[in-house]
Amino acid sequence: MKSLSIRFFTVVIFTTLILNCKASKEITHKKAAEKPLNVVLILMDDQGYDTSIDGMKGIETPNFDAFSKEGMRFTNAYASVPSCSPSRSSINTGMFPHANGHWRNTITPELNQPDIFFGRQAPRVDKVGIHEYIKTLPEILEENGFFTAITQKFHMSPPWKFPYTARNSVHNDPEKYSSVISNFIDESGDKPFFFQANISPPHRNFDLHMNKFPEYMPNPNKIVVPDYLPDTPMMREDLSKYYGCVQLADACAGAIIETLKAKGEFDNTLIIFTSDQGQPYHRAKASAYSEGLHVPYAVTGPNVTKGQISKALISHVDMMPTILKFLNLPIPKTVQGKSLLAVFNGKEENVAGRKYIFAEHNSHGPDPREHYPSRMVFDGRFYYIKNLMPKKSYVLPADLRAYKGWSNKSYDATIAVKETHPMQYDLLRTLENGRPAEELYDMKNDTYQLINLAKEPKFQEKKIELRTALNKWREETRDIENNPARIKTRLLVNNLYRNRFVQDRN
Repeated sequence: MKSLSIRFFTVVIFTTLILNCKASKEITHKKAAEKPLNVVLILMDDQGYDTSIDGMKGIETPNFDAFSKEGMRFTNAYASVPSCSPSRSSINTGMFPHANGHWRNTITPELNQPDIFFGRQAPRVDKVGIHEYIKTLPEILEENGFFTAITQKFHMSPPWKFPYTARNSVHNDPEKYSSVISNFIDESGDKPFFFQANISPPHRNFDLHMNKFPEYMPNPNKIVVPDYLPDTPMMREDLSKYYGCVQLADACAGAIIETLKAKGEFDNTLIIFTSDQGQPYHRAKASAYSEGLHVPYAVTGPNVTKGQISKALISHVDMMPTILKFLNLPIPKTVQGKSLLAVFNGKEENVAGRKYIFAEHNSHGPDPREHYPSRMVFDGRFYYIKNLMPKKSYVLPADLRAYKGWSNKSYDATIAVKETHPMQYDLLRTLENGRPAEELYDMKNDTYQLINLAKEPKFQEKKIELRTALNKWREETRDIENNPARIKTRLLVNNLYRNRFVQDRN
């Protein structure tokens, strides 16, 4: 009897241990499943569609390439505007610059400045910024208990409309990014988080980045010179530094991704890896041409299809509605973009109801000489540009023409070869001396948009189609002014939108 009792109690204890172990595992799995959903936006500064996986030769972007294979890569992703400030405000409002009010670059505080610079009592606030009635992504996330953080630079206006919990001015050092992101995760505690991980390269000044990290410089003789720029030693010197900065930025992004994995936050985080706009070269940045708007774009996260390449037409105005839908948060009616989740998870091949994408440029800065408003529409092959103030003379922004302060040699390199590279020289001079009212390019056969087909009889039907689509979009989005600086008209547009959406604000 005593032996039977011992065996009975042994079985009971053993069974209890098994059940407890099973329960413990179930609790662990439940906790893992209940981990909050997070979002991280990795945002390069001025990086065009230039990655090794996308076919750019002479450089290596191993982190973007590997990340793309873990999720989905997009080949037709476009910024909504080719200038830093309006692009970032567009991302965080889901609206085009002419609609949200942030139509040009703005002066904003440095991230290491005191909190007062980010509040309504800030000593200096740019007169251009998004309208007060518009809800921004950081505002919505703050209201819903998220820990939010931003790196490198702010560059959005007015600053109080973009309330981040934490700020850090780290900008080009992979090791420091790893430390900063790790600290952000620790600071978030039990809260879900959103990080806008801005990275400064390849924004000029290239020398500031490459002098500190020369190991990322590629061989100038092995890089590719885009057809719209002259292939000369001086241009190759400048471009090699740009591509070196792309490689450095890729390393910074890789450090962020690896930190998320090391902290156990990779699998429950939607990560978007892209750039705010295109290359920092004339006829790219601060222009409506494809080189200024076409950007690398890849995404990973829960329910994102792995190892897929998508040709869907997507825009940066889609980012805010996508993030909010992913987090099961309401999307404001002011938002003009569309959620991409159905494309991310493979349910849809293209964005529902979308045949075209649109973008714009108004002005890079406050100087009226830099005002050159343009609009573009793209159907996946044909690219139409409407220059709203054709033939107007234009002064290129300083970072696109000046060596002093920006180490830009590309402008001088182009001017110097007028005789030997007349096509590239003429493209530059056309920017400065007045562009035509309409431009049409076949992107399948003319990647760098060298041949304007707008007057070709063979393409008149396509031009009319795209012009009609663009006019309809302008009407629907209240883009009623050709001169971006006219305050009265902008206030009228603001009132139209406020009256339409104020109920959503309440």
